[in-house]
Amino acid sequence: MPKAANEKMGRSRILAVDADGRTTRIKAERLEIELGDGRRLLLSLPGEPWGDLEIEADCAGEDVVPLLSLQPAACNVLTLRVDLQHDLLPVEEAEPIDLPQGDSPPVLKLAVQKAVEGVDKANAPKKHAIRRWAQAALLRDAEVTVRLVGEAEGRELNRGFRGKDYATNVLTFVYGEGEAMPAACAGGDGPLTGDLVLCVPVVVREAAEQGKTLEAHFAHLVVHGMLHLQGHDHEIEVDALEMEKLETDILGGLGYADPYA
Repeated sequence: MPKAANEKMGRSRILAVDADGRTTRIKAERLEIELGDGRRLLLSLPGEPWGDLEIEADCAGEDVVPLLSLQPAACNVLTLRVDLQHDLLPVEEAEPIDLPQGDSPPVLKLAVQKAVEGVDKANAPKKHAIRRWAQAALLRDAEVTVRLVGEAEGRELNRGFRGKDYATNVLTFVYGEGEAMPAACAGGDGPLTGDLVLCVPVVVREAAEQGKTLEAHFAHLVVHGMLHLQGHDHEIEVDALEMEKLETDILGGLGYADPYA
C-alpha cells in the first residue's frame, strides 16, 4: 500500500462546518468545546482507525461534578448532555441515612491543577484517572492537590525545595504547622494535607526510555507520591523494599505490571 494512503487511513480527519455549510479542515488530536457556565467537553481522538473516541466533561469549579448523559434522538443520532452536580449538598438538604457499622474507607478530597499547555497538556492524565490512582494508594483521609507542570516550573520547584537544579518526575509536599515539607513523614490521626507535583515532559521522557506506557508510568508516580505523603520512604534499603512491594501490589490491583520488573 502506498505510504500516503497508509498514513491517510491511520489518521482521524476533522472537518469544521459553519452555519453556511462551509468546511474547514482541522488537524488536531484533542478538541475542547466550551459549553458555557464553566462547562467544557473534551474529545480525545484515536490515533488509529480502530481506536476509541474518548469524551470527557470538565468544569471550572472544584465543588461541582460534570455528569454526562446520552439520549437517543433518532435511529442514527444520539444527544450528549452535560449537567453539573454539586459534590456537597447543604446540611439542611441532606437526608439522614443509616450507615453500616464497621470501618469506613478513607476519604480523598482531590484537586487537580493543569499548569501546562500544548503537547504537555495533551499528554497530561485526566482527573478521573488521577483520582483512581490516588484513591488506590490512600491509607487515611487526605486532602491532596495534584499539580501538572512543565519543565520550567518543575525545575524551579526542585531547585527551591531540594537544591537540585533540574526537573524531576514527582515532588511530594506535606503541609504541617504552616510549612510545606518535601517528602516529609505524615503523623497524627487527622486528615492529611499535601501536594503532588508531576512534571509532564519528564514523565513522558522516562516512560519512553523505560519502555512503559505513559498511563502506567503516571499511575506509578501518583501511587509513589501518595505513599510518600503518608509517611513511606525509601532512603533505607529495608524501607525501600517495603515501599516497592506496596507500590507493586497497588498497581497490580489497578491492572498495571510491576514497575520494577
